[in-house]
Amino acid sequence: MILGVDIGGTNTDVVLLKEDGFEIVGTFKTGEFDLREIKADYKAVGIGIAVWFKGGEKVGAPNLERIPFIETEKPRILENDAKCFAYYSAKTTGKRNILAITVGTGIGTGIVIEGKLYKGEGLAGELGHIFVGGRKRCKCGGYGHLECHFSGWAVADIREKIENGTIYETGGFKIFCHSVANAIMLLNPEIVVFGGRIGASLDESVIASEISKLVPEVFLPEFRIVRDHFAVAKGAAMLANDLLGNKF
Repeated sequence: MILGVDIGGTNTDVVLLKEDGFEIVGTFKTGEFDLREIKADYKAVGIGIAVWFKGGEKVGAPNLERIPFIETEKPRILENDAKCFAYYSAKTTGKRNILAITVGTGIGTGIVIEGKLYKGEGLAGELGHIFVGGRKRCKCGGYGHLECHFSGWAVADIREKIENGTIYETGGFKIFCHSVANAIMLLNPEIVVFGGRIGASLDESVIASEISKLVPEVFLPEFRIVRDHFAVAKGAAMLANDLLGNKF
C-alpha cells in the first residue's frame, strides 16, 4: 500500500492506494499534522506539498506557516501539490497535454506535456505568482501577483461569494480568467482542470464562457472541475507508486 498525503496551506488530506483502489484516511489541520500518527501499514509515501522545489531542494513555501513533520524511514517522494494534481488529472482523463490549476489558500499550477510532468528548473507553472498588476503584497513577498486578486487568503468570504454567485462579477475573477487564458495561449493544452477546495466549487460553465471571449475558438480546450478534495493526495500516491517502480 502507498500512502498519499496532500499538505495544503490549511488542510492536509491523506489516502491509501491499495490494489483495489483508494481508501480515505482523513483530513487534518496542517498545523497539527504529524506523519508519525498515521498508523496505516503503508510501504511507501508520496507527499504533495505547497512548496517550491529546485534541484530536489525546498526553496520556498509562501502559503505554509510551517512544514509539519513528514520524515519517515520508508521510501518517500516529495512533489509540489499542484504537480501531483496534474499527475492525477493525467491518469484519470487520459489526456496528454494538461493545464491543472488548484485554487485553495493560494493558486497552484501543474503542467503535463506529451504525458509527462513539466517542471522546468522546479518552478514551472506558478500561475499564482505571475504579475497581473496592483501593489498588494503577496504571501511570497512580491507584489501584484494573481494570488493577491483571487485566492483563499486574498478574497474575504470567497466561499460565500462562490455560493451566491457574486464572485463571478468581481475584478479578481476576471483577472483569474485572463491569466488562465494567457496560459492556454502559451501552452495549448487539450484540457484545463480546476481543483482545490475553492477551485472545486467554481462553476465550469462560467469559467468556460469567460475564457472563450479571450481564446480563439479553434484553440479552446476542454474545461473540467474536479470535485474530489483528495485528488492531490491520490496523485501523490500514484506518482510515488510509478516512480518507485510499482513495487508496493
